[in-house]
Amino acid sequence: MILTNKHAEHVAPQQTTLQRAGAQSKSASKGRYLEDNRATSSAGNTLIQAAANQQPIQRKTVIENIGQSCSYGPANNAQTVTVGHTMNAWLDPADPVRGQSASVNASQDGLMAWIKSVYPQAKGPMSVKGHLLNDNLGGTALDNNLYPISKGANGKHLSTSENYVKNALWKHNTAVKYSVSVSGSTNYTSANASNAKATFHATVSPWNDVTDTSKVGATAYTANITSDLGSPKIREATDGQGTALGNTSAYGLKPKQDPAKLVGDLSNDELQHRTDQPAGLQIDSQSGYHALAATSSGTTGESQVWSDAYNKLMADPHEFVEEHIDDATRDIVDIAIENYDNVSDAASEAFSAGLLDAFLSGLPAIVSQQIEKDQKVHAALMQGLGEYFHSEYEERGKGAE
Repeated sequence: MILTNKHAEHVAPQQTTLQRAGAQSKSASKGRYLEDNRATSSAGNTLIQAAANQQPIQRKTVIENIGQSCSYGPANNAQTVTVGHTMNAWLDPADPVRGQSASVNASQDGLMAWIKSVYPQAKGPMSVKGHLLNDNLGGTALDNNLYPISKGANGKHLSTSENYVKNALWKHNTAVKYSVSVSGSTNYTSANASNAKATFHATVSPWNDVTDTSKVGATAYTANITSDLGSPKIREATDGQGTALGNTSAYGLKPKQDPAKLVGDLSNDELQHRTDQPAGLQIDSQSGYHALAATSSGTTGESQVWSDAYNKLMADPHEFVEEHIDDATRDIVDIAIENYDNVSDAASEAFSAGLLDAFLSGLPAIVSQQIEKDQKVHAALMQGLGEYFHSEYEERGKGAE
């Protein structure tokens, strides 16, 4: 079942209690994603039974990323790095691919540091490495799947096309083709109006035959998400007719496989591609990885992961939270903000519902363990979570009274 934009806001009904979200997040830290929350239709059962009685259907998720070269730094000494340009994914709910958190990526750190320095409004947590294909949907942390995005646009991307796809896959058990392309700058050697803005063009179509990537139906959902590094709090998206898009909820929906959060979690193939940083890559669940060109990148051990996390958290707690917050934690924040008209009440309810536990469970184990051991670091995290919550509340236009 694929719904059109017209009905997207009704895909996942809003839950009535934050406590349920908190309980799910707490249990997730012990054994994440052991429960299958997807709805199974009678038609789906018939298809599965038919497959059991005959030859098994060959499930085949395919993900393709094409990157582009991007310049940054002083014009007389510019550096280059690959950033995302186009992503096409044929996603079969029965054949999931594990994704990777953006925190695994290190090769775009220089680009992001430069952007934050030339765009004062985009400093700290106000700009991040944005997945073209969400990590919970199988998106990698390779350069060809990441593009600099404003905080507001990153949140709007999640609450429009990304959540729409999650509902199709995990609730309605429907295969889709999901595409995202970026229209934006590839030159950040200076800050100006021409390179501040980018648009993430997302489309979703039913994939009618999971054994044939050519069997794709008409576009059912379109989202054009605007990113503006000069005004990074803006949350705007339109459909194919230019009409403003509301938010789609994916509350309670979870992938079968948690995204990799550490370099040490990666397979040998994933490690090799992290080193090579191919400009183009196809991930085929049946035949493996197929790369095109290559640049270079490094690797990072657990001790370095904690060292980097510690330094970032102590230097800017808010930015650390923005970089590492996952979809489950965002659910708790979103519901609290929607249900309360006073920021203090909303924040209190979010923390009571398990905001801290949810955030910690989404971190690499080495990082969450060290935070819980160190009172000073723990206090910095609480500060960052509080600042993040207040900024989200204000950005929704509710004020901070």
